[in-house]
Amino acid sequence: MISRRALFSLVAAVALAGCAGQTVGTAGPATPSGSPGHATSQAGVSATPGGASATTGPKTHQVGETVTVTRNGADWAKITVSDVSGATSYPGGLPDKPRTAGNVFVAARVTYEALSLGVSYNRYDWQAVCGGIAVDYYSALHGPSPSLDSGHLPNGQKATGFVVFEVAPQGEVRLSYTAGSLSSTPMFEVVIRVA
Repeated sequence: MISRRALFSLVAAVALAGCAGQTVGTAGPATPSGSPGHATSQAGVSATPGGASATTGPKTHQVGETVTVTRNGADWAKITVSDVSGATSYPGGLPDKPRTAGNVFVAARVTYEALSLGVSYNRYDWQAVCGGIAVDYYSALHGPSPSLDSGHLPNGQKATGFVVFEVAPQGEVRLSYTAGSLSSTPMFEVVIRVA
């Protein structure tokens, strides 16, 4: 029988190996095209020029920018964060209200476009950070629809949905994309609210 520690180590090693070779690029004017080289983070995830390094953090993008993620040197998916909104509650039969008094909800539409076979998407690919503090995903019953689900996309297909987080009423809010890895190093971030 395998011990829990050995099993956890095996799962962690497989997850990290699966993330190795992923890179991030930006469609549009935010990243110059044809730039040589790349930086590599501690988790084996690399980013195109201007991207993350182990000391500077992940590349920051703006709402509406399309980010191209590559795996093993090939384009894997395009990801866009758009349609950001805020609310103090979501009305309904059983209304959604922040668990902490004074907090608000922030929602953003996330769209994945598969550029290869087997692109996975998941609401837990995303972590919100408000004023430098990580916050939990909020599963709103009456929030924006559709909510981002999870699954795998064949080449050329898209998935879209909203992610909702409960945040403090002030402070910068960033969505960090971690690709569902066990690594704590985000591949990129999108600023969805300015302080």
